[in-house]
Amino acid sequence: MGEVQDIRSDPRTIDTAWMARVLDDAGVSAGATLSDCRFEGFVGTGQTGCNGRFSLTWSETSNESAGRPATVMGKFPSLDETARATGFGGSAYVTEYNFYSRVARTVGVRAPKCHHAALNLEAQQFCLIMEDLSGSEQGDQFVGLTLDEAELAIEQAVLMHAPRWGDPTLSEIAANPATVEERAAMLSMIYSMLLPAFMERLGSRLEEPIARLVQDFAPHVARWAMGSGTPLTLAHYDFRPDNFLFARTPDAPPLVIVDWQTANQGLGMVDVAYMIAGSFTPERRRDVERDLLESYRVRMNAAGVGYDRDTAVRDYRFGSLWGLVITVLATSMAARTERGDDLFVTMATQHGHQAIDHDAMSLLI
Repeated sequence: MGEVQDIRSDPRTIDTAWMARVLDDAGVSAGATLSDCRFEGFVGTGQTGCNGRFSLTWSETSNESAGRPATVMGKFPSLDETARATGFGGSAYVTEYNFYSRVARTVGVRAPKCHHAALNLEAQQFCLIMEDLSGSEQGDQFVGLTLDEAELAIEQAVLMHAPRWGDPTLSEIAANPATVEERAAMLSMIYSMLLPAFMERLGSRLEEPIARLVQDFAPHVARWAMGSGTPLTLAHYDFRPDNFLFARTPDAPPLVIVDWQTANQGLGMVDVAYMIAGSFTPERRRDVERDLLESYRVRMNAAGVGYDRDTAVRDYRFGSLWGLVITVLATSMAARTERGDDLFVTMATQHGHQAIDHDAMSLLI
């Protein structure tokens, strides 16, 4: 990981000399000289940050055989001042920096390889330089996943959860480390504060049982956030198709998990329940969830984490309620768009039916 202290928070300010120092420090140069680095433009439409691609020219032309990349990606704060202030005022940039600089190397999950991570909160500077996964394609929340793709996600969930299962030092990933009780109280306060705006915006589009569940859950959010009693681990907390990159070329990794801005210490089954509900229609989810849950449990046991079936099922029921939390929070914090509203209604419907099907509220009352 790079040690360059000259943090470039705007990709348009990155020149060849700066990139050469970063890649040389990370061991990417492998003895070659970077002769040219060019910013090729922004990629994607991130709301809390921006991504950009850089083309690289080396002193030797055999980029592939030497293992030197022809391109890299950079992640930076939003160029919009309001969004930038929100990113630094919240935990997004700090959490992602902590993941890549401290946590990623301690788990097996396939995240983008990070060559350089730098952060200066006081100066509001943030920069990641990562591998370019141009041979991969982003998943789509509206399309969902095939069963084979969901199995790949289960495999990555185990590689994320098993290595640091029950590890109390995982609080290092949090922007503002807090006790479980403090985090529970904060989440409860935020959910209750944002719920009226969510209902005003989308309540009329929700099925009546879903709308009632979203509101009935509010007094119990703090109890839910205290956990089920199962040991905590590294949780992604936004483990869904939009944050999955699937291989579309033979040399690309089968699945890469991106966007670690919400990662934290938590119940691993939250990721599993959230992924399953968010990847299938309620009807299809009812057909496949039992086998996917058992696949996760068996893989966790093989990785050295004892997880009996009754406990796994309870945690799955418990974890199903996270989808309601993130839907309410994301709806109220994101800029309003037609696609965004459609997405949030879909999320509320999928996660709400999952929680209702499994009578998740009975675990809290």
